[in-house]
Amino acid sequence: MPQLETSTMIWITSLTVTVIAWLIFVSPKLVPMLSRTIHQTAEDVPRKLTIIDKITLYMSSVLMFIVAFIMAFMFYEVVMRYFFKAPTLWVEEMSRWLGGVIFLLSGLYAMQQRSHIRVVLIYDMVSRPVQRIFDLIAAGCIIFFCYAAATGYYKNAMMKLTTWELYGSAWNPPIPATMKPLIVIACTWMAVQTINNLIADWSKPKEVHDPVDDI
Repeated sequence: MPQLETSTMIWITSLTVTVIAWLIFVSPKLVPMLSRTIHQTAEDVPRKLTIIDKITLYMSSVLMFIVAFIMAFMFYEVVMRYFFKAPTLWVEEMSRWLGGVIFLLSGLYAMQQRSHIRVVLIYDMVSRPVQRIFDLIAAGCIIFFCYAAATGYYKNAMMKLTTWELYGSAWNPPIPATMKPLIVIACTWMAVQTINNLIADWSKPKEVHDPVDDI
């Protein structure tokens, strides 16, 4: 396994400790807010959360502070580069690394919130039993894609992880060793969340979507 630079080890350790502390002390307070759907009002009855939902929301609460971290890193880089003439080696790659994490995992929150793009013109016209058939077809397509992506990428991801492949730059962070397995994890959890949504929404009454809600 390649040896990491001291600065890389410090950042990995610091981020890991921060994430763990955030999950323990902050995430439980953010989950009720994150669980509210985009168009849900204060008078609406909140949707009952399963353990799958809670895990997804816990991960989503971490993504919130990662965005703030990227902004802080970029501000630090601007100050160091243009005011002190001492640009860093790690800010651009750290921002790219964390941005990739957000890109991969934010889709899980969108799936949990049912906020992905849907074409409901025909869906709203049919009866609830037919809607359930449509839901099954949609869920099946998502699960098939996630299964194909996760299984097809698994060997490559494990190779990157077990060899601890580094980025090959001056700072040399383990971006391939972490991001490749994260793709498999994200696809797997996307399938789990899809099944969870299907079960949770199965007994819901027919709902006609208002186009105004999407504006």
